Amino acid sequence: MLILVIVMKTFIKTTFLIFSCFLLTSTGHLAWMYHLMEQTSAETAYQISTVAGYTAQALGIAALAFLLKNNRVLPRMLFVISVAAYVVCLFPAVLGTSLAGSAVFGLLLSVFCGAIAGYYLFELTKNIPHNRCALSFGIGYGAAALASWLLSLIENSSLITCALLAVAAVAVAFIKSEELQPEEQQQPVKLSPLLLLLGGVVLLFSLVNNIGFSYSADEVQNGLRPEFSRVFYAVGLIAAGFVTDFSRKYGAVCVLAALVIPFIVLALRGEPVSSAVFWALGYFAFGFYAVFRVILFSDISRERHLLFLLGFGLALGRLGDALGAELYVVLKDNALLLVVLAAILFVGAVFAFIKLFQQMYLPAPETPKSEGEIFELFADKFALSAREREVLRLLIDNKTNKEIAALLCVSENTVKFHVRNLLQKTDCKSRVELRTIYHAQLQTL
Repeated sequence: MLILVIVMKTFIKTTFLIFSCFLLTSTGHLAWMYHLMEQTSAETAYQISTVAGYTAQALGIAALAFLLKNNRVLPRMLFVISVAAYVVCLFPAVLGTSLAGSAVFGLLLSVFCGAIAGYYLFELTKNIPHNRCALSFGIGYGAAALASWLLSLIENSSLITCALLAVAAVAVAFIKSEELQPEEQQQPVKLSPLLLLLGGVVLLFSLVNNIGFSYSADEVQNGLRPEFSRVFYAVGLIAAGFVTDFSRKYGAVCVLAALVIPFIVLALRGEPVSSAVFWALGYFAFGFYAVFRVILFSDISRERHLLFLLGFGLALGRLGDALGAELYVVLKDNALLLVVLAAILFVGAVFAFIKLFQQMYLPAPETPKSEGEIFELFADKFALSAREREVLRLLIDNKTNKEIAALLCVSENTVKFHVRNLLQKTDCKSRVELRTIYHAQLQTL
C-alpha cells in the first residue's frame, strides 16, 4: 500500500511538472508568434517562430544533454536558471517594438524552452516506471494543450499566466520524490546503430508530418486559431499515452498509421473543406507521434543508464519539424513537387520504421545450438559434476564400463558409482533410458 502511495505521488508530481512547463512554454511561444505577426509578414513570422524557433529548442535540449553527460551542473539548478531566464526573455520578446529585438529574445526564449523540456523529460525517465511513462507524458502534455486553448479565450493573459506557471513549475520541482531503482542493463543490439536508426525514424516522421501539416501563418491571420486545434491534440496525446503504456508495439503501429494523415491533408488542400478540419486531424495524429518520439529515447536511456540521451527524441523531432516547415514554405506553391517529396520521405520513413520495429518489438530468431552447447545445457539442468560429465559423454557414445574406466584411467567400480549417480540425478532407470532422454533433448533444441 505504501509503495502504491509513493508511486502515485511521484506520478502526480511529475505529470504536473510536465503540465506546468509545457503550458508555460507553449503559451509563451504563441504570444511571441502573434507579436511577430504584428511586426512583419505572416510568412516571415512563421519562419522565425517555427523554423528558427524549433531549431533553437533543439539546441537547448542538446546543451542540457551535454551538461548531464559531463556532470557540469545539477539538473534542478539548471532548470531553475532556465525558467528564470525564460521569463526574463519573454517580456522583450512579446512587448518589444523592434523586430530584430523580438526575434533575438524569442530565439533565446526557445533555447531555454528546450532546456526546460530536457529537465522534465529527465524527471519523467528517472522517476516514472516504464509502464506509466507514456501516460504521465500524455496526460501532462494533453492537459496543457487544453489549458492553452482555454487561456486563449482570455484577453491579455499570456504574461501573467507565464509568470504564475514559472513559479508553480519551480515549486513542484523541489517536491521530493522517490527515484526508481536502476533497471538491469540490457544490450540486445549495439547501441550506436540503434541510435542512428532511432534518430532516422524520428527525423523522417517529423519531415513527413510537417510537409503535409504545415499551415501558413496567413491562415492564422485570417482567423484560424491554433489554440482551438490543441483540443484535438490533447485527445491524441492522452489516447497515445494509454495505448503506448499498454503496448509499445501497438503505440508504434498507431504512429505509422497516423503518418498517412499528412497525405490526406495534402490531397484535400484546395478542396471546399474547412482548414479547421485539417488542423483537427493533424493535431490528433501528432499526439501519437509526440508521445512516440519522446518514449523511444526515454526507454533507451533508462535501459542503458544513459540519461543524457533522454531528450534526443524531442530534439531530433524539433529539427525535423523545423526542416519540414521550411520545405513547406519553399514549395507550397508547387503542390505536385510537395506531394512527390512527401511520398519519397514517407517511403524512407516506412522502411526505417520496419527495421526499427524488427529490432525493438519482434523477438530475435534463435540461432541453432551446437551439440556441445546442448550437452552443457543438459548437464547444467541436472547439476552434474565435472567427472559425471566425462562419464556421460562416453556413456552417450555407447561405451561399456570397462571402456570408460580405461579411457578415464579409473577402476570399473568408480565408473559404476558415477553411472549410478547419473541415473539418480536424471531419474532414469537404465543407461538406455538416459541416452534416449539426452537424444530427445538434442532433437528439440
